[in-house]
Amino acid sequence: MKTVHTATTEIEAVTLQGLLEEAGIPVILYPIMRAGLPEPVLPVERWDLLVPDGRADEARAFITEYLESVESVEEAEPR
Repeated sequence: MKTVHTATTEIEAVTLQGLLEEAGIPVILYPIMRAGLPEPVLPVERWDLLVPDGRADEARAFITEYLESVESVEEAEPR
C-alpha cells in the first residue's frame, strides 16, 4: 500500500475515499494522531489515503484532477 494523499480534514479524507472507491480504486484511510500513534483517544491531525501499489499513480492523477476542479470552481465563485 502506498500513501497517495494526506488530507487535513475528515471531510476531505472521506470525500476522496468515496470518489476513489467509485472509480474502482480500493482505498484505506489511516488516521495520524497528534502524538503519532493511531489511538482513538487522541485527536486526529491528518488522514493518509493508502491504495495498492499498482494503483498509486492512477489514484494520484485522479486526486489531482479532482482537487484542481474544486479549486477552479472556488475561484470562479463570486466573493
